[in-house]
Amino acid sequence: MDHPVLSQFTRRAMATEFVVMLPGIVGPNAEKAVLALAEVDAIESNLSIYRPNSDISRLNQHAGQGPVKISADAAEILARAIELSRLTDGAFDATAGPLVEAWGFTKRQGQKPPDSVIAEAAARVGYKKLKVDVAAQTAELLEPGMSVNLGAIGKGFAIDKVAASLRAGGVTDFLIHSGKSSVLASGDDLPGSGLGWLVAIEHPLLVGERLGGLRLKDEALGTSGSGKQFFHHRGKRLGHVIDPRTGWPANEMLSLTVVTPNATDADSLATGLFVMGWEPAVDSLRNFQTLASQVEAKTCRMVAVLPAERQVAVEIVCCGMEPGCWLDASGAPVEVSEIRR
Repeated sequence: MDHPVLSQFTRRAMATEFVVMLPGIVGPNAEKAVLALAEVDAIESNLSIYRPNSDISRLNQHAGQGPVKISADAAEILARAIELSRLTDGAFDATAGPLVEAWGFTKRQGQKPPDSVIAEAAARVGYKKLKVDVAAQTAELLEPGMSVNLGAIGKGFAIDKVAASLRAGGVTDFLIHSGKSSVLASGDDLPGSGLGWLVAIEHPLLVGERLGGLRLKDEALGTSGSGKQFFHHRGKRLGHVIDPRTGWPANEMLSLTVVTPNATDADSLATGLFVMGWEPAVDSLRNFQTLASQVEAKTCRMVAVLPAERQVAVEIVCCGMEPGCWLDASGAPVEVSEIRR
């Protein structure tokens, strides 16, 4: 089969590049891709903590002071964030911002804070103290000093909105990604092939090295890990993904990739399940699949990259994989439930 020719459109937003890829050379769908990507700007203006007048910034500024009027997008994503927090027993928590800040990762200056600082920050975290009224378009943080950070769900939410815009315009074959850690694939890279899109899984410790890949069709992928932001403390590698329940960085896995029917869930579950560790994540994904199957036919699955004894060696373990779903670095199907490398 011929390698597909692809057209690519990009837009800088949310501190990364949002990319839409379409099969074939530039045609009538090019304008639709550009217009769909433009919607990310409005989403960022509503959701970014780095925009002082955004809905989320105003919500944080008024923590403990009652409900704040917000946009429909902000109400939708906050309500979903609360639901996903419940599904992961708080391993994913959009109110974990104080802990991320305490560890220095918001400024990319990670370091171990005093235990008293961790405890104080943890006291200001808890999704149960975030209230959202979607109908009234209001949200409230019940205690002063709390804050919301949508970094682990916002890009996926934006990708879902771009995808909805493309589909509304009649575009069915496309792939969207933001920084390659959040991906949504619709249709096929070679229209009519029925194969979907091939998406690579990269080595979390070796830049540019591909471990393998997955075929995605009408589904999304999210990857979480500490490959880029981390530091060493007393011989331990501590990354920027904080467990909201303990106040400490999660460090069992190097990376976790989760595939679900939409990018919002894939993005946030990748973080929540990464925090949990492999075995609890397997149980949680199966519970999520049971719920998702009530409205979606797609099977959820995940791939974890775990540290091995040698310095850059890794162990790859999978859950929910169908035969031929995992492809090795050359693109050949590998029919295994557990892969070691």
